[in-house]
Amino acid sequence: MNFISLEFVFFYPFVLLLYWIFPGKLRGLLLLTVSCFFYFSESSWAGILLLLTALVTYFAAQNIQNERRKKKWLAISLLFCLGLLIGFKYAVPPVGISFYTFQTLSYVIDVYRKQENAERNFGWYLLFVSFFPQLVAGPVERSGNLLPQLKKIQIFRKEDIEEGFWLMVRGFFKKIVVADQLAPYADRIFDAPTEINGIAAVLGTIFFAIQIYCDFSGYTDIARGSARMLGIHLMENFQHPYRAGNIQEFWHRWHISLTKWFTDYVYIPLGGSQKGFFRQCINIGVVFGLSGFWHGADWNYVIWGLLHGSFLTGYLLYRKYIPIRKTGLFRKAVSWGLTMLLVCIAWIFFRSSDIGSALEMINRIISEPFTGGIAAVCDSFQIMGGKEILKIFLVLFSFGLIEHIPDNIREKIKKPLHLAIGAIVIICMMTAIEFLWLSDMAEGIGNTFIYFRF
Repeated sequence: MNFISLEFVFFYPFVLLLYWIFPGKLRGLLLLTVSCFFYFSESSWAGILLLLTALVTYFAAQNIQNERRKKKWLAISLLFCLGLLIGFKYAVPPVGISFYTFQTLSYVIDVYRKQENAERNFGWYLLFVSFFPQLVAGPVERSGNLLPQLKKIQIFRKEDIEEGFWLMVRGFFKKIVVADQLAPYADRIFDAPTEINGIAAVLGTIFFAIQIYCDFSGYTDIARGSARMLGIHLMENFQHPYRAGNIQEFWHRWHISLTKWFTDYVYIPLGGSQKGFFRQCINIGVVFGLSGFWHGADWNYVIWGLLHGSFLTGYLLYRKYIPIRKTGLFRKAVSWGLTMLLVCIAWIFFRSSDIGSALEMINRIISEPFTGGIAAVCDSFQIMGGKEILKIFLVLFSFGLIEHIPDNIREKIKKPLHLAIGAIVIICMMTAIEFLWLSDMAEGIGNTFIYFRF
C-alpha cells in the first residue's frame, strides 16, 4: 500500500476514526497494528526484514547500557543494519529500507552516546520503527522526538486536523498535479539523450528538477499531514529549497532529516570543521560521497554526491577568501541563478541511466542549443498540438503558485481552510481534467514515489 492508491483513500479515514474513538491507552496498540498491516500489505518478506531489524537494534540498545558490552553491541547493530542495507538495497530493495535502517541506527548510536535511554517496551520501539506515515520514505525521525509523542495520550485538537488536512492536500497536489504530469516529459528526454537538442535537454532537466522536488516533498507533506491529524508532529523535511541563494543554504533546505543525520553521525565524528579547512573539505567529500552511495550503487549517484560536495567546498573557499559585501537585488539574483544552475547540473547525473548519458545531455546543451528549433523540442517531448503545451504551462503555473503561497496566508484570511482547499480544487480542475488520474489510480497506473527506490 502507498499513499497514491485507492486503498489508502479508504484505509486512512478508517484509521483516523478508530484512533480518536479508541481509549487513549489502546491507541498505541491500534497504531502498531495498522502500521504493520500497512507495511506487510506491500510485501511480507519486507515486513520480516523490518521486524528483524527492530529486534536486533532493540536488543543491541538494551545491551549497550552495559559498559563492558557497549562497543560490541554497537558494532553488531552497525554491521547488521549496514549489511542489510547494502545487501538488499542494490538487489531488490524493500520499500523504505534506507529510511528505517538509518532511523534505527540513529537510535542505537544515541543510546550509546547516552543522549537517549533505551526503550524497555519492545512494542513502543517497534511502533517507532514502523509508524506508517513516515515508514517508507521518511522523514528520518529521531527517537527523542517521535517516541515520546507516540507514548503520550494525544488530545483531540481542531488545529491538528485542519493543519494535517492542509498538508495532505498540498502533498497530493504536488504529487499528482505537478510531479506525475511532468514525469513523462522528463523521462522522454533522459531516455533518449542522443535524439534531442539543447533546448529540450534544458527543459527536460528543469522538468525533472521540479518533478523530484514535488514528488518527494509531496510525500513528506502527506506523511506529516497524516501524522498531524493523529496528533503527532513529524519534523519538516523541506523548506522551499529552490529559493536557496547558495549551495550551503540549499542543503539546509533539502531533505533536512537526511542532511542532519549525516551531519550528526558522520561529519561531526570525522571532525567537522574543527580540524582545519583542508580536513573540513575532506569530511564534506566523504559525507556527500556516502550520500550519493545511499541513493544508489551506480556511479552516477556517487558523482551527483561528489559534485555537491565540490560545489559546497567551492562555496566555503569563496566565503573564506572573498570578503562578504552588501548583497543587493542583482547579486542575490545572480547567486540564486548560479545555485540553481549547479543543482540542475547535478540532477542530470542523478537522473541519467549512466555517466555516458549524463555527459551526452550536457554536450547537447553546450554544442547543440538551438538545432532544430522549437519543432525539435516538441518532437523530443512528443508534444502534439497546443493542448499539451497548455497543459505543461498550467502544471508549471501550479507549481509556482503552490510554492509561493505564504506559509502564514491562512492567518491572514477569514476562512483559511475553505479558501485554501477551494483554490487547490480550482487549480486541480484546470490542470487535471484531461489527466484522468482517478481512473489511472483505479487501474493501478501511475508513478510511484521516486524515493521508494532509495
